[in-house]
This record gives sequence, C-alpha cells and structure tokens, in this order.
Amino acid sequence: MSEFDPTLTEHADETAHEGFGTEHEESGYGDPGYEPHDRGFELPHDAPGHEPHSLIERYPGGGYETVTDHDGDGYADLVQQDLDGDGHKELTYVDSNLDGTLDSVLADRNDDGNPDLLLADRNTDGVIDYEAHDLNRDGDIDHAVVDNNFDGRPDTWVADSDYDGRPDEISQNLDGDRDADLIARDTDHDGIIDTTTYTDVTTNPYAKINPNPYAAS
Repeated sequence: MSEFDPTLTEHADETAHEGFGTEHEESGYGDPGYEPHDRGFELPHDAPGHEPHSLIERYPGGGYETVTDHDGDGYADLVQQDLDGDGHKELTYVDSNLDGTLDSVLADRNDDGNPDLLLADRNTDGVIDYEAHDLNRDGDIDHAVVDNNFDGRPDTWVADSDYDGRPDEISQNLDGDRDADLIARDTDHDGIIDTTTYTDVTTNPYAKINPNPYAAS
C-alpha cells in the first residue's frame, strides 16, 4: 500500500475527524449536535501467529489483482486491483473488522496513486453508510456523507469548501425526513462555528413551546 496516502487509509478513522476539527473541542463542532462518525477504518494488520497469504491474478491487459488473507481464516481481508498495470491500485477492498466480509472500498479515480473516494459499510448490513471524497486530490477528506442511524438514508453532511482540513459547513437531519434540520457554519474559516441554524421548528430546541399568553384567543 505504499502508493496510497495513509491520510485516507491507515488512519482514516482519525484523520477524517481530525481534518474536520472534531477533535478540537474549542472549535464548537460538538455543540450543534455534530458527533464524530465512528468510522473505525484502517487497513487490516497481520493477526498474531499468522503469516499473511496472498494470491496474484494477472489480467490480459497487464493489470493484476492481489488478494491477501491476514488472519488465516481463509477469507480475503484485502483485495487490491491495478486495472491497467501502472503500479497504482485503482481499487482497494478491505475487511476492516476481519469478519470475513469486505466492507470498505478505496478508489483512485484519477489514477495518480492516491485514493480520493472512500465508501464503507460500517455495520456490515450490505448498505453503504459512509462516503468520503477528496475533491482536490490533496489527501484530505473534503466532503463526507454519513448515515449515522443505519436506516439506509444519509443524515449528516460535512463539507470543507476551502480545503484547509477543517469543516466549513455541517448539516444534520434530526427527524428522519431526509431534509437538513440543523446547519452549522464556520463563515470566516477559522475553525470555529459561527452560526447554527435550525430549519425545522419541530427539531429546534430553542423554538417557543408555549403560545403567546397575550395573543388573542
């Protein structure tokens, strides 16, 4: 995996959140309801007492596929595909929790040797619930879409529009209707939330609950 930047591989669970500022409590990103996405993704490591076993399949056009079993259970934990034989892995499939199911995929869409798309099924139900993009190919996640309650629909959107490694806008759906109910923004790009907007009165904790006592009955 030397061709891949570890920012989106070996420590994706850390850098995805660190890049979006969630580890810096003073940023205020924890206040409006944004919580780190427990991604837990990293490339599988060799299990104690087991030597990794790899098989290589050659493609007619010069590409190849490498399948590796890291824990000796007979199931592939890592599948890497170099589709054109240039030495760059365009697709990498990972069994991140070593349960026998390939649950994550890294894609290098422009074939520069660095992944720019991460798709993951964190609860192994067969549905993608985490999607992260490196839009400017700098190795950092710039946009993420997350299904935190695993109902098959995204409920959190995070964007780093100025590519400084910190989120500028976080939107969340709080009531399951697919629409963003909370939008938190860092308008001056200093890493600190400046505005929080609730777009749905039913999920706004600050909305007036009691009617106006002076209103005409």
